[in-house]
Amino acid sequence: MKKKKPLRFRDIEQASYSLIGFIPYLLAFYLVFHLDVEISPQLLLMGLIALIAHLVGYSVIRKFGRQLSNVRDITGKAAMSEHKYAIEIHDNTPDELVGIVQHFNAVLADSELASRNFREMTAQMVVYTRDIERYQQKLREEGVSRNRLSRYVDKSLIEKIVNSDEDIPLQNAKQEATMFFADIRSFTTISEHMAPEDVIGMLNEYFDAMVKIIFKHQGILDKFIGDELMATFGVIGEPEDGPLNAVKAAVAMQARVKSLMSEFRLKNYPVFEIGIGINTGDVVMGNVGSKNRMDYTVIGDTVNVASRLQQMSEGHGIVVGEKTYQYCKAYVPMKLKGEIKVKNRGAPVKCYEVGN
Repeated sequence: MKKKKPLRFRDIEQASYSLIGFIPYLLAFYLVFHLDVEISPQLLLMGLIALIAHLVGYSVIRKFGRQLSNVRDITGKAAMSEHKYAIEIHDNTPDELVGIVQHFNAVLADSELASRNFREMTAQMVVYTRDIERYQQKLREEGVSRNRLSRYVDKSLIEKIVNSDEDIPLQNAKQEATMFFADIRSFTTISEHMAPEDVIGMLNEYFDAMVKIIFKHQGILDKFIGDELMATFGVIGEPEDGPLNAVKAAVAMQARVKSLMSEFRLKNYPVFEIGIGINTGDVVMGNVGSKNRMDYTVIGDTVNVASRLQQMSEGHGIVVGEKTYQYCKAYVPMKLKGEIKVKNRGAPVKCYEVGN
């Protein structure tokens, strides 16, 4: 079914005014032919005046219709265009249309303001979105870094480092630190009678227990060297706290090894003892290696002496150097063990054993 076209204002005003225009002529016809009124000059003049008035009125209405149609077209274009422009009001515009145009211009101005605010908000949202993306990327990178760092430092210390306003000396630097070495006695003899997977399983359990103790005492895991463990104390916090923390960690590790051996017996693992060497002094901390493989580690004479003290310690023993002894003698019972020769050192090094 064909849809009917809606009537336009111009069609309605032309039809209505045409009908109204017939009224004077019908009245004249009635007067002349039905009432036999004589056609006089005055009657003709009145008819002429009525005709002129009708033509003038028709012209005015047509002009108003065109103006209204123009307003419709202009407002339609303004509403559909990308850039909104206010409609100009002319001097000959009827008051009714002036009010309509003014209201439209006010709505147009509000629309333009809202559109501008929306564009500004959209631009700001884009900026916020990029900031959020960068922040999320930073969080992801920080999460990866924390996971990597947690292999070497206790998680509680990681939070302390991250949230601290002070600089943590994790860059290339020379400072006092306490070096710590722990080694399984006769490990080669023990491991040669075990399956490779059992050796790895045993070492993982042992190292896991030892590293937890190191972290608990604010130590940093440096590396594993076969069955040997190397750690650093005094890097986080005050260097003066490092010696006592290292000795306390050593005592806790020896106690844990004894309980761990009871667990190993139930798993048919061989039992063993560990020796621990501790030494305090100046070290150089930094990245050592090649351009393809870097390792953050600690080097220096203090490290070599600590390794040598570990070799001197017996099973379940803890041997410390002179400076470590001076820091800890008021808190931990120790006794003089003797003197040892260290490579590239002229004078022997005094060493002390923890315990009565």
